[in-house]
Amino acid sequence: MDDRPDYVILAPCTTARTMEMRTKNKISLSKSEAELAKDHEVLARTPVFLSFLHGGKQFSLFESGKIVIKDSDAKEGKPLLVEVFELLKGRGCFAEG
Repeated sequence: MDDRPDYVILAPCTTARTMEMRTKNKISLSKSEAELAKDHEVLARTPVFLSFLHGGKQFSLFESGKIVIKDSDAKEGKPLLVEVFELLKGRGCFAEG
């Protein structure tokens, strides 16, 4: 049984105004792209990351399970990161394990 939390939120660089979430499970970028394209603007897709808009903010997803929000402070960024996490989880974008 894995008792790690589903995610941890970090603020790696406050001067850059980015916040980061590290999730327990990996993210399927292809599944995420297909799901997010239904109702979000997908900005870029590379083998390494997927970038899209949510709540007026730019997010980047990484297969490792990292989710980054740009140009956001903790007060605004944390709830949006949780929203995106729940969105991806609800749409089956995380790999089990």
